[in-house]
Amino acid sequence: MTFNVPDHESIAERLRYPLGKLRVVIDTDAYNEVDDQFAIAWALSSPERMGVEAVYAAPYNNAFFFRGRDLTEEQKRLAHYAADPAEGMEQSYHEIIKLFKLLKMESAGKVFRGSRYYIGKAGKAVESEAARDLVKRAVEGEGLLYVAAMGAITNVASAILMDPKIVEKIVVVWLGGQPFSCALAREFNLLQDIPAAQILFDSGVPLVLIPCMLSASHLTVTAEEMKNRLRGKSDVGTYLTDMVIGQFNDELLENSTALKNFYLAGLDDIPRDIAAQFPTKNISWSRIIWDISTVAYLINPNWSATKLVPSPILQDDMSWRHDDSRHPIRYCSYVSRDHIFGDLFAKLEQS
Repeated sequence: MTFNVPDHESIAERLRYPLGKLRVVIDTDAYNEVDDQFAIAWALSSPERMGVEAVYAAPYNNAFFFRGRDLTEEQKRLAHYAADPAEGMEQSYHEIIKLFKLLKMESAGKVFRGSRYYIGKAGKAVESEAARDLVKRAVEGEGLLYVAAMGAITNVASAILMDPKIVEKIVVVWLGGQPFSCALAREFNLLQDIPAAQILFDSGVPLVLIPCMLSASHLTVTAEEMKNRLRGKSDVGTYLTDMVIGQFNDELLENSTALKNFYLAGLDDIPRDIAAQFPTKNISWSRIIWDISTVAYLINPNWSATKLVPSPILQDDMSWRHDDSRHPIRYCSYVSRDHIFGDLFAKLEQS
């Protein structure tokens, strides 16, 4: 797919850190885990910096994680199970509305259903309320529109295909992929719709890329911290606390090891048979709240380390390829966990 990429200087200019109050939309697979809910609540509780105009439900399908297992209804509930992208999107749509209610905010006209399937190999836009609304807001609104994206990037890529000119009107801040030092970009948001991610990297849209491991993975929270700072302080704080603590179980220990093996390809050369001889006997529980990294970048530049780099080429096998002649994106290599949670806790205590 070929795009008329804007000149590099204009892209770099739109990637300068923004001042003042921002126009923002959020694109989120809100029901997929427990972290999107934090990001949405935090953004909606930060009106001094973020004017959240709309929230879009993104598709997700996590059934492949449980292939071969006969899950009970309770296990499906705890896993936020979605058998296909349409089910994941619909569950996310209702979760977004629930968060507005918990925050005692009006959701009418602000929450939109997104794609019911992925762009995939067809390479064509997926029509949805979300994609159409994004095009409309980008074209008709004044100034840049910031898209805080924290799921499969299908809705945003579809909007770009529907009207390629919006790349001059929006800036996308996306949690997706892995650091360039990894052998593979393989990560849940990215791998669900690789063609959509390729559109994001190739279209010339101003992009702030926040990789998951080694960047957003710093954003962990403990049960004790949430009990002390959020439970009982507000309706949304109690909801978030109970949801996170419900995830602390024996499977988390297994998942933490699997996360390393799956996500950090190429960064570890210790053979598996050697590693297996060193089982982990104890664990201090915490939960990664990845998605707040997108909101954190937009609220305060001091909470992350970013710089302009050439946009990577995402190959079909999810490997990175690099070409210094490519247009720039802004790449995040670090986030400051303590500053970010400090602001989040302070605001959600009052929500």
